[in-house]
Amino acid sequence: MARMIWPYRRSQSRVVGGLDVWGDAAHLVVLTGTAFAADGVSCAERLALPEDCMAEGQLVEPQVLGRWFKDWLRGRDLRLDSLFVTVPEADVVRGTLRLPFDLQPDDVAFQMAAELQAAPNDPPVSWDYTEKDGVIQAASVIPVLEVGTPTSLEERTYAWATAPRARVDAWQQFALAAGIRLSAVMPRDDVQVNTHNQTLLAQLPPAQAGLARQYAEALGLALGAWHGARFNFLPYRAMKQRALRLHWLQRVAAGTLFGALLALGAVFWMTQMANNLSEETGDIVAVEQDLKEVRSAQKHAQTVLTEAQALAQWLHGQAVVQQHTLQWSRVLAQHSQGLWVSEVKQQQAHWWVKGEALSAAQAQHLAQQLKGLNIWAQAPELRHLELTAPQSATGLSVWHFRIEADLKAGV
Repeated sequence: MARMIWPYRRSQSRVVGGLDVWGDAAHLVVLTGTAFAADGVSCAERLALPEDCMAEGQLVEPQVLGRWFKDWLRGRDLRLDSLFVTVPEADVVRGTLRLPFDLQPDDVAFQMAAELQAAPNDPPVSWDYTEKDGVIQAASVIPVLEVGTPTSLEERTYAWATAPRARVDAWQQFALAAGIRLSAVMPRDDVQVNTHNQTLLAQLPPAQAGLARQYAEALGLALGAWHGARFNFLPYRAMKQRALRLHWLQRVAAGTLFGALLALGAVFWMTQMANNLSEETGDIVAVEQDLKEVRSAQKHAQTVLTEAQALAQWLHGQAVVQQHTLQWSRVLAQHSQGLWVSEVKQQQAHWWVKGEALSAAQAQHLAQQLKGLNIWAQAPELRHLELTAPQSATGLSVWHFRIEADLKAGV
């Protein structure tokens, strides 16, 4: 068993681990480096995992394994800033999807979610996508289109991949128990490309790089911290949006608080100036005038503070409304097969959705799924369900439905 551990250097800005698990054993490579490149190998070793934690390559006891890994790192004085792991290629499903060229990133993400979400009766999946090709220009002559071939003049091709969400959830539980930030869950076959990238390996000492190459998959995972992952099954896009929203709210709250403190400081200063002036001049009329101005300034400062508190309360309410909207829109997106939503409205706390379904069961199933969300003051009810006859002999009968509910207060 090859093993290599160098003293941990606290001056390094990044310490990244790549953990490749297969069978009842694992390979671990820990790299150190700056924000731009890896320049050292702290550990390259084969780990013998505890019994009963793995079964057929799957994590069956992620929390137990995570605590064991935490103790293992502590015993070798290793501290990881982030960890990169894989899922077996047998669990990964890949494909491509063509979408119009002019779609915004949010629209692309919505289309991908509609295409890649698992059916209601299938196990849920985690997914990711990336742009595969550039723009597909229209040919100079009109091609013969096959069935299902898109007819848009300009399109982009996106590569996508899915993996069972249970695999990703197990790795997140493992990282939580180990006290490590999990940065990426990647397909195992995608990590080899990093080990052949000489630019990523250029600053590693040759002796350390040669020994780390014995664990090619683990080395490729750790190098992903500087190269990035083509597919990452963690919900990093949603996490990034939440972080940006939280950062914006924090900046607004900090600015509001600073303005209120500045106003109160101005009031205090003016009060001190008024007191000093009254002591120096002894002019009772002037003192009364100054006090009147101080009271006016204090009243203005109180108004500013009240407005700042109201703004903070409004921002909190908007954040809650955004969370509610994200939850019920996700449920509606999951029921795109055989069900069409024609109208969604919200008037204060009252919310309703109208649409058509091919069967009454689909409308009832949508209502049940909405009831499962923890955002309602009054649970959704199917207020209207009516079968409409087709308008032509070749048409289909559809069920018109209306679901109403009351959302929880946003503040």
